[in-house]
Amino acid sequence: MRIVVAILSASIVLGLTWIYQQTLAENQLPTVEAEPVEIRDTYRLRVVATFDAGIDPFAEDVSSAAALKVSLLGQSVVAIDQPIPAGQPVDTSVELDLRQGINEFLIEMTPANTSDLVPKAIHVELYRGSDLQPLESQTIWAEAAETKLVGRVPFQVNVAAASAEETE
Repeated sequence: MRIVVAILSASIVLGLTWIYQQTLAENQLPTVEAEPVEIRDTYRLRVVATFDAGIDPFAEDVSSAAALKVSLLGQSVVAIDQPIPAGQPVDTSVELDLRQGINEFLIEMTPANTSDLVPKAIHVELYRGSDLQPLESQTIWAEAAETKLVGRVPFQVNVAAASAEETE
């Protein structure tokens, strides 16, 4: 009798699981857009370092080495191949195709004097168009022994807000 109850119980559990997967589980899947919506707009990027930046002497290809390199989705957005003094803001205006949601910059900056044993920082601000309020403001820190500062700066892009500003 126990074996019959065990088989019956297992059959009921498996049957209910199958019914759940066929009906309820399929209705709870999140809806995903087929293609991400892209926004093309002009942004202003400001980068300020607490150290003198210079060309990376250990780069694989010294001819394409840069003191400051900013990338978005694997594509180079800004590359400055000349020394940048400490505290001097680097302002660049770039036209970008951004996806709705979270995007992020990859910032790479090389100190001119790697023997300085002081902590280093880069302050990054992203402005939309001619806005005075930054869309994102973040500081990237590095230990004193670091020979290159590398950090990511994520920021949110909202399609509804972008289209509302374009119609005004």
